[in-house]
This record gives sequence, C-alpha cells and structure tokens, in this order.
Amino acid sequence: MGFTDANGVDLSGVTGRLIQTVDLVQGPAPQAIATDTVNGHVFVLQLESSATAPGDSGNMYLNRINRTTGAVTGSMRLKGFGHGLSMGCQPVGADSYLWTECGPLHITSTGVAFGKSVTRFKFTDGGVLDATTIPQAQKFTAPGSTAGTGPSFDPTTGLLTVMYHKDGKRHFTRYDANLAAAGTWTPVGTTFVMPAGEDVTPSVPSPYPLEKTLTSQGYQTLGGVLYAYHWAPYDTKNYPDTPSGFPGVTFMTSYDWESGQRLDRQVVTAADGLERREPEGVAVEIDPATQETRLLFGFSNTVPGTTGSRDVTVCWYPTKPAVDGVKVLSDWVDLTLASGVTAGTERPRGRLVALAGTTYLQLRGTLTCSLTADSKIATLPHRIRPTRLARQNVPRNNNTGRCVCRVEANIRGELWAYGAYTDNAITWIDLDGVSVAWR
Repeated sequence: MGFTDANGVDLSGVTGRLIQTVDLVQGPAPQAIATDTVNGHVFVLQLESSATAPGDSGNMYLNRINRTTGAVTGSMRLKGFGHGLSMGCQPVGADSYLWTECGPLHITSTGVAFGKSVTRFKFTDGGVLDATTIPQAQKFTAPGSTAGTGPSFDPTTGLLTVMYHKDGKRHFTRYDANLAAAGTWTPVGTTFVMPAGEDVTPSVPSPYPLEKTLTSQGYQTLGGVLYAYHWAPYDTKNYPDTPSGFPGVTFMTSYDWESGQRLDRQVVTAADGLERREPEGVAVEIDPATQETRLLFGFSNTVPGTTGSRDVTVCWYPTKPAVDGVKVLSDWVDLTLASGVTAGTERPRGRLVALAGTTYLQLRGTLTCSLTADSKIATLPHRIRPTRLARQNVPRNNNTGRCVCRVEANIRGELWAYGAYTDNAITWIDLDGVSVAWR
C-alpha cells in the first residue's frame, strides 16, 4: 500500500512526463537536472566525455531544453567543474542562474572527478566557464567537507541544500539561496546526516544479481522531506554472464529532515520501456500552468540507432490528490499532424489521466487524410509520449466492409495508422475512443 508524505508525494504512485528522449549535445550520459519554469527551460548537466577520459576529467556540458517542445535551445561548456552530482536553478527575470559543484576537483581512486565547492553562475548560450577563473569569494565549501559536493534548490522555500562528505557520511545543510548568492552562508535549521546502511542494496526481485552497494544518482529537498535517488546496477563484475548495458534497479527514498528517519523507499518503475534506463538527476519545480509542486526525476537512454549516444527523459511525481478518483497528469494538448493530414470537425488532441493506479493515454478528435499504406499521421507532445508501444483499433471510413484501422504511438511520439492499401484508402480516422494503458 502506498505512503503519501507531507508533500503529497507517493513514491509508489503514478507519474507524469515532462520531456522524453531528448538528444543531448554530446554523447555521454546526463547527470543532474533542474528547471526554470518562469522562462520555460529544462537544464541537464552532462559529462563532456566518459567519466575517466584522460584530459577531460571534470569537464561538463550544460544543456538548455525547451520544457514544452523538448528542443535543445542552447548549451554551455563547464571546464573543471566535476561530475554533476546535483544542480539547482533560480530564474532572475529573463535570466537563469544555475547552482552546481565546481573545482577544485576531488579525484577518486578510479579517476572520476568531483567538484569540492559550490558556485552560482548565469547561463550564457555558447559560453565557456573555467572553474579556475571563478573568484574564491564566489565558491563555497562546507566546513569539514572531504570530497565531492553538490547543491539543490527548493523553489517552495527558497532554500539551497548542499550535500557534502564528512566523517565518512553524507551531510546535507540548508542555506538561504539569495543570501548564499551574495556570499553569506549561514545554515538554516539542522543538518541532516544520512543514516548508516542506507546505501546497502535492498533485496528486490531482479532478473540478474545486483551490485551490493547503491550508487547515488542525485537528491532533492522539498519542504521537510529529503529525497534520495539511487541505482543498483547489475553486477557484471562478479557475474560475467550478466548481459552488459542493462538497466539494473532504480530506487527513490524519502527521509524526514528533522528526525532523520526513513519515510519510504520504492522501486521506481516509470519510463520502464527505455532501451538503456539509467537513473540520472532529481529536482523540484512548481508547474506554471497548475501551480502543482512536482518531484522530477530523470533517466538516461541510448539514442535509437546509436551504440553510445545518450538522450534524457524527465518524469515527475504529482502532489495534488485525485479528484473523483482521477488524476490529470497532462491536460488536453494538440497533436502535431503529419504532412497531408488535416484536422476534422474537432482537432486531434491527447491527454494523460490516472485511474486506480493505471495511467491512460486518451485521444480525441478526427482527422482527414488519403492513406494508401501504413503511415505516420501525427506526433504526440513530449508530455504524453509512451515509453512502450501503445495501440488501439479505431473507426475509419467504411470501404468494402473495412471500417477499422489500428493506431500506434511509439517511444519517439510518432502516431501511426495501419491498415490502408492502394485499393482501400483511409480517408478519415476518429480518435475519440482511444483510451489505452500508457504505463
């Protein structure tokens, strides 16, 4: 049975989608995520090359993505910043200011670089920022920190949280973000210390053995709750017969900030159809359309048709309760029609709703066309694209007794119609009855 915390988050509950399978400016995996809902951006940190590439250790790219269309609208290069443990974003007018880790670097025994300080900077499209040129007054290292660090921002409280390692444990301290930006770092409230043993991989069903220690993939505070995002990869080292490149198991855990007690831990099942489903980044935003607070979490995926390039998918947990048993995860939004396809009396639209723990993709509207073969008829917006093929039979024009065709939505958001032939063209399609399990 699900547990709903003080924020309204149920880690075992339904999830929505912000963007899906957006190709990044470089090949390696994404790391941290953040959003600027005022100016309509999603920011994604990404390593410049593989984590241990000689000469590139600690270099990252910062991707800027349109949060509505999923289009990459800009990027920055960050030299000597670290690994991208976590990130926060503060909009200031038309500008976006990012909180990230930065050098000097802590290099692990395996050659992975993490930033030892925290800094704030304005996003500049095409800009290059070198950590060695940032004045020391604009960097902050938590007292007693011995390794890598990382910030996150809670827009509901205006507090910046800094994670750091001290005495062999992860510590989390909150600061007023605006005061910190001005150089005043005075802790707010108590420091949260991660309890011992929380990085031990739980015993859960898995097709292959898991690594015994969880890998941290990010964290986020929301009010009085700390959320920790973890990954248990398949143990290919000790079990060499395990197929490589498989996703492992993802966990989200919540903690009460004041008591330090674990509230809940759940296996994350969202976006389970991605080819390489690796958890990357967690954040909080306030949806500009509904004012709902959302807990965001990201996944890396292999770009279809490539062997190593990665894209990013960002999902979210809702916080508002269901109304009459229904949660609207994405309200009606227009589909983009393919060339040669036009809207009928009611324009084609789609939405996501959750009922009794199942999420449904619903479509409505009619379209006119002249299809003589299986064809793409529309593209779904990012927020309603499935990560597994969704299909349903729908009415079409009656031609010699053929009055039904099949429509399918795929991972790239393409909506296809099947069943047209040169001697039996499809001239119109009715989408009103589409209500298919999306997840």
